[in-house]
Amino acid sequence: MERRHRRAGADTGDFSLRRRLSWALFTWILGAGILAAAASYLLAYRDAQEMQDSALAQTARYVSLAAASTPSPERLYGDIDRDNRLLVERLGDAHAPHPLPASLGPGFHTLKLGERRWRVFVRPDPEGGGLAVLQPTQLRAEAAEDGAERTLWPFLILLPFLVMVSRLSVSRALAPVQELADYLERQPAEAPLRWPQRQVPLELRPFLDAISNLLQRIGELRQRERRFVADAAHQLRTPLAALSLQLDNARNAEDLGLSRQRLEQVDKGLDRARHLLDQLLSLERQESRASVWQTFALMPLLHRLLAEREPIAAERQIDLGLEAPADLSIYADPIALETLLANALDNALQYGPPGSQVTLTVRAAKDTLEFAVEDEGPGIPAALRQRVFDPFFRLPESPGEGSGLGLAIIRAAAARLGGRLELQDGPHQHGLRLLYRHPMRSGNPPENTHA
Repeated sequence: MERRHRRAGADTGDFSLRRRLSWALFTWILGAGILAAAASYLLAYRDAQEMQDSALAQTARYVSLAAASTPSPERLYGDIDRDNRLLVERLGDAHAPHPLPASLGPGFHTLKLGERRWRVFVRPDPEGGGLAVLQPTQLRAEAAEDGAERTLWPFLILLPFLVMVSRLSVSRALAPVQELADYLERQPAEAPLRWPQRQVPLELRPFLDAISNLLQRIGELRQRERRFVADAAHQLRTPLAALSLQLDNARNAEDLGLSRQRLEQVDKGLDRARHLLDQLLSLERQESRASVWQTFALMPLLHRLLAEREPIAAERQIDLGLEAPADLSIYADPIALETLLANALDNALQYGPPGSQVTLTVRAAKDTLEFAVEDEGPGIPAALRQRVFDPFFRLPESPGEGSGLGLAIIRAAAARLGGRLELQDGPHQHGLRLLYRHPMRSGNPPENTHA
């Protein structure tokens, strides 16, 4: 499985988080170790130099005190150690191994005498003149470097250990990610996902919650699709069975007139089946189509919707009216808005009695644009105004031969548009008023554009 993940990452250009963290920690540990080792070396080297300077000053003080208390002070001058590391001379002594000028001031000096460089400390002599203690700089540097190098050994031992510990820590910290991936891989496609009851890193909790919510929504969508397919098959089975029976009757008709009469029933059945299929396709498009938002003038759309339904309204003797401002624009998905208003008008015309009125009203509120379709039909009881939005749900003893998909399509379109949908009593507490409130926007569409 790990090889498959690695191969997939190479194909898609992904990167390894473990490798990136390991290299980052290795780089920081190595860089910090090198800086710490360099600082330790330099500080140890400087401390060794200062200690040697202090030794020169203490030696000069000792020789000065000894010269004041001995009858033969000249014995104190010359090499005072076996390794020729310290040399004591008087300033201005021409017979000294390394004659120093009498004008050399007190304090520390670095001088080149002959072929070697010397570190010199000058101390005023009680008898006049000055007393100088000399030490070769090469010996001083070797001693300082030897002491400073000893400080590097802990870093040289500690760095590989820190690198190994950091790598193990990264692997251990990322182990829950691989465990969760393996757990998800073992989940069957049809079984509901249940997260293991174990502690997970806090950094992974938002990621896991997001995946859990996504899988829950996917599960709900699959259940809704199954229910929709089952309901669609049930709704299609009845008209298809009726069509089959009517065709058999037309085939067995005794005369041409009876055959035509039965074929007319077949034609009406085909119209109902075609209308149902159109409704199913419209609902599917609203729930799966990608939204295209734009700003457009509203009146041309409203006039076209009413003009397309004017013949139906005239046939049913219904007064179809429009009340809307003339110069109104909207930022929305035009197809979703047209679908919402078209189905609302179709429902109102279908259930409105002859001689009644159907009115489409558009009104601009403070931060919303309100669309209201009012009819004078039988209305919908308040207790059922939520259920009627379910696909294929129809009111008991509902007139007409509707498919029960009109309000479901309206709800899907309203959800895509990001507005609020409400069913109210019609004018004078009679009929139905479908109200859609569309948010006034001029920027980006809502993030969740699917029903």
